[in-house]
Amino acid sequence: MLLGLSSDAIDADIELGAVTGQAEAPIPHSAELANFAEASWRRDGSLDDARAALLAALGAAALVEAAQTVAIFRSLNIAADSSGIPLDDGWRESAEEFIGELGLDKFSTAANTPGFLAASDVSG
Repeated sequence: MLLGLSSDAIDADIELGAVTGQAEAPIPHSAELANFAEASWRRDGSLDDARAALLAALGAAALVEAAQTVAIFRSLNIAADSSGIPLDDGWRESAEEFIGELGLDKFSTAANTPGFLAASDVSG
């Protein structure tokens, strides 16, 4: 998990529960950042409000950086999905653990991760 390795590299503890609101995030304006990231994947009209909230909280430069980060991660997922790269067993086990532990299946974008969740398990 890159997030875990990145946090080790800077000798910082990351509370993964903060991603889903299960724990307090040590990152200022994490709610606005997380809402922007999630809204960027939805197709429900929520992106304009999320973008405006992030702009008001952090300014234009941070909004651009957040958009770039979301775009990079999205393009990596699209490239991997379209190439048919299989997820090896070690990563699959870790991913399944995180999905259950963090309740990631509650997000509408969980439907974009076939093979981990039954269609009936995806809410939203």
